Amino acid sequence: MMLKSDATRNRERLEHLAQVHALSRAIASAISAIEKNDLRQFETHLADQETICNRISVLGSILVSTAVGENLGENADKNSDKKKNEDRQLRREIFEAHKALAQLNRVYTALLKRSSKTVAMILALHRSNGEGYHGALAPLQQRRSWSCEV
Repeated sequence: MMLKSDATRNRERLEHLAQVHALSRAIASAISAIEKNDLRQFETHLADQETICNRISVLGSILVSTAVGENLGENADKNSDKKKNEDRQLRREIFEAHKALAQLNRVYTALLKRSSKTVAMILALHRSNGEGYHGALAPLQQRRSWSCEV
């Protein structure tokens, strides 16, 4: 098994951390787009999320294969105490970034569920008010109306 240098491993971890932060920003922007009812902006951020997730997936598999080699002790004596502490700190930052991303993802999921329920409710109200697309419209006095105060 070919071992990666500390600099390469560190660069991969930093890239992974940057991608996790980028995904968090893309999700926050998508949430903002939903709040603004801006479909075009939401679609853009959704595409960004997909691209970033693909990058994280590739980087994640690289990091896992690197961690396996480290856990086997193949390069344990190559790191000084200072490098071990820096490595530990970077791993901690990655863990915290993933934790924050998981929380943001829970919020995003809840918002998407509520949004889809709201859209379904609006569609149901719209369908019942017109009572079909091709029927003749009733006189104004006979039409039902729905109102809602928010």
